[in-house]
Amino acid sequence: MGIVIKQSIRSSIVAYLGVVIGYINVLWLYPYFLTTEQVGLFRLIQSSAYLLATFGQIGLAQSLVKFFPELKKNKGFLTAIITGGFFGFILLCGVSILFRGAITSYFSKESALFVDYFQVTIIISFLLINFSLLEAYSRSLLKIVIPTLLKDVGLRILTTVSLLLYGFELINFKYLIFSLLIIYSTIVISLALHLKYKEGLSISLRFDFLKNGVWKRILNFGLFSLIGAGGTQIILQIDSIMISSAIGLEATGIYTIAFFIGVVIEMPKRAITQVSSALLSQSFNKGDMGAVKKLYQQTSINQMIIGALLFIGIWSNLDNIYSLIPNNEAYINGFNVVLFIALGKLSDMAFGTNGEIIVMSKFYRFNVVAVSILAIVTIVLNTLLIPIYGIDGAAIASFLAMLSFNILKCLFVWWKFKMQPFTLSTIKFVLIVGITIVVNQLIPNLGNLYIDIIIRSAIITITLIGITYFLKVSNEINELIDKGVKTLFG
Repeated sequence: MGIVIKQSIRSSIVAYLGVVIGYINVLWLYPYFLTTEQVGLFRLIQSSAYLLATFGQIGLAQSLVKFFPELKKNKGFLTAIITGGFFGFILLCGVSILFRGAITSYFSKESALFVDYFQVTIIISFLLINFSLLEAYSRSLLKIVIPTLLKDVGLRILTTVSLLLYGFELINFKYLIFSLLIIYSTIVISLALHLKYKEGLSISLRFDFLKNGVWKRILNFGLFSLIGAGGTQIILQIDSIMISSAIGLEATGIYTIAFFIGVVIEMPKRAITQVSSALLSQSFNKGDMGAVKKLYQQTSINQMIIGALLFIGIWSNLDNIYSLIPNNEAYINGFNVVLFIALGKLSDMAFGTNGEIIVMSKFYRFNVVAVSILAIVTIVLNTLLIPIYGIDGAAIASFLAMLSFNILKCLFVWWKFKMQPFTLSTIKFVLIVGITIVVNQLIPNLGNLYIDIIIRSAIITITLIGITYFLKVSNEINELIDKGVKTLFG
């Protein structure tokens, strides 16, 4: 777990630097320079591109991580994966052309502007396919900081530049949208150059290692992973896409702002998962189920601690956060969206690496079944709830889908491996969360917005982390605190 903590801390620091930049972009520059409809279009293009890219890379990113311990000595392995990603994109283009009429019809009534920029979505999906494959290679090397830096910081800094160029009328809105192509191209090329010059990435056309059925194993795993990853992206992205179709881009813009606030708590999980996936692959390769169980329970409690701290901090300061947003009266309707999105992400963190355990085990096919069911459920819930509750309905659907998905995976891991993520420390921490919420309710409004945020956040942090440390809920958290105190005070 030491390498997980080390890499995750570094990656989390980078990720939260990206959150700060993202906060400036989404919660200030977007509302200041763009209309709610333009915000919605900006989000819809990128959400659609991520969804398409997941299907376009045909599960090869997951295959790379899965088979890297076995095939890492073959220099042509990465080349074969990237070549496969290119053919996956060609297939994606063919499908997009075939269903162009249906796509146009789906968005033409409420979000016709998206149809005009659909080609931008396709090109971005190609760039994302390549980035995901290179990121998977870097993750397999247990090097996650640079990909995180490029994705969470570089991408947002370049977006900031584009927004400022538009805000100062140096480019028009059309070129602001097209600037996304430059932004995503830059992070892909940067990651490729980093891997080439720092990690020894090399291109080889020697594919002889694919003999004896190896290519069939890779493709078989990739196709099953594709359905799993595709279903996951449907769960993550379908809300904004269906809102755009059913209500319009303006509602998507409001949802975008709220979603960004709620999703912040997920950042530490991304960092931990990236490294944990590689370690789980190694543990399964060695048959070390004790290491798998230990990692499962450690990720659960540590992610729960971090996620709960961020959740309580955001919810208790939500009025203050919205007060900082320009033209906030146009976005205040997203208040409840923040709650349900954050609850969904918190539940996902609490269940630890259950999904990664399934994917890296011989039972990876179950992930296909589970994700397929949940993707269908998500679409059905959005179809039912959006017309009734609007953007709140989409957020509720997202929460219910995420919670159900994790319960299902947790039950499966218990059935097959006789292990579950929760321990006595989990019960202790739930009580700590309750105490922290009560303490927050006792804090009066301090009048000044900035003082209230600082004092309220400090009290919440001291209460939750202090009791967590005193009750020894997490050995890793206690070790980090002890190390930090020793560094500061000798």
